[in-house]
Amino acid sequence: MKRTNQSERLTLLDKVNVCLQDFGDHVMHLVFDVSGSVDVSRLQRAARLSLIQHPIMSKRLVKHRWQPRWHDRSAQELDSYGYCELITSQPRQSAIDEFLVKELDYQREPMLKIRVVRQQHDTICIKVSCVPIDGRGFLIFVEDLLAIYEALKHNPEYHPEPGSTALRSTKALLPLFKLPDLFKLLFFGLKNQLTDSRTAGNWQFPCTDATHIEKRYYCHQFSESTLQAITQYRKKAGLTFNDILLGAYYKALYDIIQPTRKGPFCILNTYDLRRYETESAPDRVANYSSFINTNVSMDAKTDFIGAARGVHRSINDRKNHYPGMTEGPFIWPILTFLPFSVGSFIVKQLLKHRGEKIPVFTNVGVINTSSMLVEGRPITNVMPFAPLEFPPKLTVTLATSGQVVSLSVGYSAQHFPSALMKRLFDEMERLILQTCSLPQKEVA
Repeated sequence: MKRTNQSERLTLLDKVNVCLQDFGDHVMHLVFDVSGSVDVSRLQRAARLSLIQHPIMSKRLVKHRWQPRWHDRSAQELDSYGYCELITSQPRQSAIDEFLVKELDYQREPMLKIRVVRQQHDTICIKVSCVPIDGRGFLIFVEDLLAIYEALKHNPEYHPEPGSTALRSTKALLPLFKLPDLFKLLFFGLKNQLTDSRTAGNWQFPCTDATHIEKRYYCHQFSESTLQAITQYRKKAGLTFNDILLGAYYKALYDIIQPTRKGPFCILNTYDLRRYETESAPDRVANYSSFINTNVSMDAKTDFIGAARGVHRSINDRKNHYPGMTEGPFIWPILTFLPFSVGSFIVKQLLKHRGEKIPVFTNVGVINTSSMLVEGRPITNVMPFAPLEFPPKLTVTLATSGQVVSLSVGYSAQHFPSALMKRLFDEMERLILQTCSLPQKEVA
């Protein structure tokens, strides 16, 4: 492969994620166990080849005077990196925690790091930068990475088909909309902006003043009986899985914060724009993750199910009017027609003013471990971690893998006591198990 000097523009959501670097440690992690031992040299080779299949993960971001651009790295440079490391002399959890808090400089090195922790069985920890990729794209990337690893076992000369970055932009969604939709989108976008600006400051997770960020990650896994209770209850109650989990988040937050303001109370929820596409649309290792805000009215008498029904109404209201699309018309001209240094400054000020205190809820969805194989067996004990947001913002990630529901969070232990993180998740599970296990008549 020859050296190239090609460069390309960032997508709109790439630019937004560059702006978000000032508000957190914007990397994502996936931690999971495998049966037996991994061939580390083969995994290193698979990591390198994954950058051919998904070239965006190999690029370098260069901030030009007008707009930043993605620049290619040479094949020789990419070949020289150590993507995968093996840890054998450190306790498992200590090695995982150390890896999770390590920084990844997406401007200086490829946006992929892997650590294999070897004990009685191997644990694999994968870290990627969030700038060019969202949570769903990350899972697609990991699935392809592991598929390359498996293919190399049978054919050491295997090479995946070179991928393209042509379909990364959300411009691919434009044909799905007509001209009248633009006016409706602008109307509901302005309406949502005004609503969210009024509710953004109505509550905040308790945060201690501190000058030092002490990075920590914590994962809480529900018992199988909790998942069974949710599954049985949601159909009878006419609620979705997300309604119940987000309702539990609302109720647990309310009981911990005990807000003095009347509400409504806002939570930022991620929204995958791939939902607009047909089933035949290609998988995209890209940024297609936007957000919708839920605004739920609550008081001290509101129970968990009342909160879940409030979530259901609020989400459905937003979903009726271009969910995930209503922020774009306002941010796009700022980040497109102004010099990026100016546009990013404006966007950062808007994000700081509007979203610094709003709790975040990221539902990764179902992780299909049956298609994520290592040595022919599905991965297990999967723990996803969304970006660690700097305080006072708190971001909780939800994922389901097999019969396991995982809640995870990245936080600063100097600002949010670890005991409070554990209390939040324990309370969410208690609310769900206590309510969803009751006969329907008792709940009503």
